Amino acid sequence: MENHYKKSGCFKFLYGITLLISGILLPSCVKDDDQKLPSNVIHKIVADKNGIKWIATDENLYTFNGSNWSYYTNNPFEDKINITDLSINPSNNNEIWIAGLKHIGFLNFNATGIIHSGSYEVSTNPLLSDTVYALAIDLLDVKYFGTPQGLSILKNDNWSTFVGRRSEEILSEYKVSSIATAKNGWVYAATAGGGVSRFKYTDAISGATTYDSVYAGIRSNYVNTVVIVDDTCQWFGTNNGAAFHTSHYTKNDWTQYSTSEGLICDTVLSIAKDFNGNIWFGTSNGVSRFDGNSFTNFTTANGLANNKVNTISIDIDGSVWFGTDNGISHFKDNNWANHNIH
Repeated sequence: MENHYKKSGCFKFLYGITLLISGILLPSCVKDDDQKLPSNVIHKIVADKNGIKWIATDENLYTFNGSNWSYYTNNPFEDKINITDLSINPSNNNEIWIAGLKHIGFLNFNATGIIHSGSYEVSTNPLLSDTVYALAIDLLDVKYFGTPQGLSILKNDNWSTFVGRRSEEILSEYKVSSIATAKNGWVYAATAGGGVSRFKYTDAISGATTYDSVYAGIRSNYVNTVVIVDDTCQWFGTNNGAAFHTSHYTKNDWTQYSTSEGLICDTVLSIAKDFNGNIWFGTSNGVSRFDGNSFTNFTTANGLANNKVNTISIDIDGSVWFGTDNGISHFKDNNWANHNIH
């Protein structure tokens, strides 16, 4: 296939190399002084061990190395790639997995560029659906993919499926919105309407249960995000505030936070813990920083690019990146910098 580039001069960029995901993805780049992105709708930001930011949008996958933006397009017959989630493999920090509305794929990279890539499609693999909303990878290198039909699980090239606890098959009934894995082996699959399915997986599912607003400490079954902190503790962002859970017990050890405690908005879309122990909450109406005692809130009036914050990522230097519906905000040394196409 003939190579098609949007712009030239990107071969010196760290990840400026051909990438295969459901077709050919080819690099293009813009200078940082352009301050422009191919799309303003940011779904996920992940900072790798080199400080490269991998950024998923509704149109492209792209990266930022601190100086240059590099973004990708696939073959010339299809210009847009809707990337929904990204995850660096915890057992292989040189591998990143990518999920989208038409594909899943992976990249192996080193300090000079991408050295290997591959993809999986529902037509040739037992993936439940080629629409994947969320993904996660555990310490045993097991991959979990959230689809409209349930979870597809990949271990050592073998596929299996899981739809939830028997008689509570919420993963096939509600969209899987987020997946997180803990060091103690628990996997948490959050849904948009059914609560959270929790289980362990080795070669089969064990310990399956459901966290919901009736029997657990979340105030809404519409759970937008689940994040593991301190190896095993869980934060859940819902449409009715955030919940913090410090054990594996279904009913015990929960603390809830909402606007009553100072959270800027009860619709919590993203959560991250920074190096100083602060918890950051991205909501549909701004950002909250929680130091364990009180909340500090930020909106567009303070410098945030947009008040709908879909993703938060902590960089290797401790600064914080926010992906919004109108570009990216970077918070460093108490200063805001924004990047968008306007």
